[in-house]
Amino acid sequence: MKWLKLKWLEAKIAFGTFGWPIKYESLCVERNAKTVDEKLKVAEEVVAGGVVSMGERQWHTVYVKNHKKA
Repeated sequence: MKWLKLKWLEAKIAFGTFGWPIKYESLCVERNAKTVDEKLKVAEEVVAGGVVSMGERQWHTVYVKNHKKA
């Protein structure tokens, strides 16, 4: 049932606080999270982390743009 919790957290991230979606994507790329367990840890961290500032959001955007594989 971990995949269900992950999907619920991903939906919460997508419609949640400003900057959460890009922070989640950035941390998944940075940590090379591919399994449900790895992504679940990242999602829980993002939700627990609270507000994302404009500067942090910009940093995550640049990181994903520079490191995400095509």
